[in-house]
Amino acid sequence: MTNLKRSFFGAAIYLALIFVLGQMDYAGRPIVNFASYFYLAVMVAVPLTLFFPSISRVSVYVPILVWAGVYLVLLQIINRNYSANQGELPVVVLEFILLEVGVWYAHQLALQISHAESIMDALALSAFPNQARNIDAENQRIKIELTRSRRYHRPLSVVVIEVESEAEKITREMLKSIQYDLLSRFTTARVGQIIDDRIRQTDLVLRDHKGRFIVLCPETDFPSAALLAKRISQAIKERTNLGVLWGVAAFPDEALTFEDLLQKARERLVPSTPLPTEQIAMVDSQ
Repeated sequence: MTNLKRSFFGAAIYLALIFVLGQMDYAGRPIVNFASYFYLAVMVAVPLTLFFPSISRVSVYVPILVWAGVYLVLLQIINRNYSANQGELPVVVLEFILLEVGVWYAHQLALQISHAESIMDALALSAFPNQARNIDAENQRIKIELTRSRRYHRPLSVVVIEVESEAEKITREMLKSIQYDLLSRFTTARVGQIIDDRIRQTDLVLRDHKGRFIVLCPETDFPSAALLAKRISQAIKERTNLGVLWGVAAFPDEALTFEDLLQKARERLVPSTPLPTEQIAMVDSQ
């Protein structure tokens, strides 16, 4: 957390430096007359580098080189006379350095935030261990299951489980910022643990970028998958008091690819309803 604080402090100093340099006057004239497109470049480059996770995963030199190119292009195509004095080489060099430093700081801050999120995920998983995997990391397993179902003409279903937005809204009102984020991660881990307790060993539990759980169910037709989804939803409601949305799609009747199955199941997300006792027993016996 110390590195994260330092990164935030460095970013604050960086923004303050640009503001102070741009506002300092001497004898009625600005000491450093930044071009308007420099401010625009900083306003776009820093948030993009900071808030897009895919950018923080690449080497820091990639965004630095990209924004260096963007600045040089702007320098060639935009007339500085409209917003700054033309031919001020030191100012141009200073703008270039400040933009690159801003991109570097944003990248470092994004790395620190990602590291902090990993720590919170690890804490949540240590409290509520589950087998949910990142959906992007399991492409090969998904392809294998779909190929096997196609080859042998066997059923396969996809179940999507999502905590209702109203429940998240209430939680967000109760706790803010990092407290909410940490609680959300613990809640997700707890939901994953409950799902683990309700599925078979052959089922694959995944989690997408929005925190939704996807259960890939080989050898499972639509009615059985729907019963499983209701059973999971009811267990989550009983153990966490959270409302749950669920949706199901079946191969090959409704779609032939995993992406289409996933889209179909997401479109069918509906609130969970109480499951009769005889249906719970039916799913348990499968």
